[in-house]
Amino acid sequence: MLPHSVFLYKALLPLAVAAAPSPQQLGKISILAADNLVTNDTKTTSAALLINNSITYSSATKSCQSLSESLLSLQNVDFRAGLDQSLAYEVYAGRFPSDQLFWVGPDVQRSPNNTTSCPAVNVGGQIQAVACINKLPALCTQSAPASNITFADTSSKFQVAQKVGSQTLVGYRDFLTFRYLGVRFAEEPERFTYSSVYHGTGTNNALEPAPECLQLPNNGSTDCLFLNIWTTTLPSLSKPAKENLKPVMVYMYGGGFTSGSASNPTNDGGNLAARGDVVVVDLAYRLSTLGFLPLNDGVHNGNYWISDCIAGLKWVQEYVESFGGDPTQVTIFGESAGALSVQDLLESPEAAGLFHGAILQSDYYEPSVNISSAYSQSTIPILAETGCNNATDQLACLQAYDPLQLLNLSTIANYPVVDGKYLTSPYFDFNSTSSASAINSVPVMIGVNRDEGGVLAPFFPTTSLTTGIHDIASAENLNASALISSGAFPLGNGPVPSNQSLNVFNTTTRIYTDASFRCSSQNTVVAGVRAGQLPDVWFYEFNRTYQDPAYNMNGVCLPAATPSYPFGDPSLEYFKCHAGDLANTFGNVARVGFPARDENDLPFARLVVDYWTAFARQGDPNLDVEWLEARGYWSSIEQVGVSGSWPKVEVGSPQLMELQWNSFVRGFRDEEQCAVLGLGLDYFE
Repeated sequence: MLPHSVFLYKALLPLAVAAAPSPQQLGKISILAADNLVTNDTKTTSAALLINNSITYSSATKSCQSLSESLLSLQNVDFRAGLDQSLAYEVYAGRFPSDQLFWVGPDVQRSPNNTTSCPAVNVGGQIQAVACINKLPALCTQSAPASNITFADTSSKFQVAQKVGSQTLVGYRDFLTFRYLGVRFAEEPERFTYSSVYHGTGTNNALEPAPECLQLPNNGSTDCLFLNIWTTTLPSLSKPAKENLKPVMVYMYGGGFTSGSASNPTNDGGNLAARGDVVVVDLAYRLSTLGFLPLNDGVHNGNYWISDCIAGLKWVQEYVESFGGDPTQVTIFGESAGALSVQDLLESPEAAGLFHGAILQSDYYEPSVNISSAYSQSTIPILAETGCNNATDQLACLQAYDPLQLLNLSTIANYPVVDGKYLTSPYFDFNSTSSASAINSVPVMIGVNRDEGGVLAPFFPTTSLTTGIHDIASAENLNASALISSGAFPLGNGPVPSNQSLNVFNTTTRIYTDASFRCSSQNTVVAGVRAGQLPDVWFYEFNRTYQDPAYNMNGVCLPAATPSYPFGDPSLEYFKCHAGDLANTFGNVARVGFPARDENDLPFARLVVDYWTAFARQGDPNLDVEWLEARGYWSSIEQVGVSGSWPKVEVGSPQLMELQWNSFVRGFRDEEQCAVLGLGLDYFE
């Protein structure tokens, strides 16, 4: 995502903390919550902590107490408000047999023959008297409140310590997930050098997000290689279980490689992890000149940012099992520059084997530049402006230069380069037989928002279509005459049809969207399928979005308000702009404070989360109705009945899923327009 709202967080450094309960002591712990996962509404749902290990009633009581909770009393909790469905899903997932019993409160009772019996509940909610010396898993109360964009209770009551390699991380639980924030995955590298995996020691706090990577105007730190983790299950590492590990989704943020944060509230992974039964990781990478500047010494070759991503993925491979994640089932995903990061990881031989699926949201065509060109375009001007061009040791001079001022120079470096190690070709080389240019062939999901350019394209206040096309062509280095003479871009109908300037803007936005996002995504996947190097690809287009009001510079990316829909009527026409997919992707429409515009906003967000996590789970976004039934996700089941199956991209007749309320399958959009732009489906032939 390109720059918009900036959120500041307190810096977090590793430090010694007081002891907190640990799965080492208690056994595997899970958070069970009902299907209200994108609203964080704790008033209409029930939740519990599940201690998975089989223990006596006395041990169960003590275990709950060590978590500042008590055994769950069904007199105080509505079992039918979600716990029934949650336990049924545990059975469906193969974690328990269908006749499993779980310890619950109240206290011990004496049976008529004076033997001690204790209450246990089955999956259906019926309580039975069981000998207290029996060993069963236990249900504890879950009193942790839901967190949101402004609130999180990280007090000792809700802290949980987890052994991760040679270190212990102290995170906390909220209503839906265990959260481990600000986890270091790499030491701060010396400037313009490459990252390596950090193996922590001691006991370290993971209660708040770490600082974002240094960016303008004056945010973050150069010591920023941290990640955030969300999971619903913490395994007991004293009894590690290789089965029942969850898929892992690792997110790379956008921001044009000059801004962005792994801790932006919009991409908080709690709802995604809880609803989709996955482990979510957000990782940071260095930005702008600090992450990209190549020198001409053959050693410091740029692409430091991708080394950060790879170090983060290697950390995930080594340690994600500590959070219940499966290192053999990792999906990387990102939006905008984050999607470009995913694209480059697909191309990078250094990333081979580190992930098993890829989602690219609003990817754009930006071939990597060879080092000599990058050195001429960026490094030489930067050396001159810093005064390091005449230094005996140019690297030392640049390393000593104030990092914030380095980002504030008139020239910056913020693009990948072909360095021969991390990237070996400018773009996907679909015709190469060289192993050095091999593509990491994994299932791919890719797509665009219908009107990406609505928030990015310049607004030219003209009522003349010809003038508007000339303006956008000049701004984007396109052939205006070809665009006009083709007739492929007629005057469009904007959200306000009586406004001629918006009608022209609708057309120029279409040109910008096609030229910058749509056409390259479409021709890339067709080429990948044709070559057999990306054989399993699913394409989508968002035709329903929820734009962050702080990132709506042209003022056209939100639907108009009406008396019946005071927050905007999504059934009306409006621009579906860049970044408008993010709140839905993470299920965070309500979490970040966006009001529900109509009755479909929340169920649509749930549907999107279900598609994304289905892809992570099975390498295919098609929803498994049996799985949805086990989770109780009835609105998504209804939507599957409307949309039908989501087809893979085929070369002869490529199709996409039009994501909206009542989604449907359609052919690729604007094939004629892409051909006029010189970006047709045959571009890579």
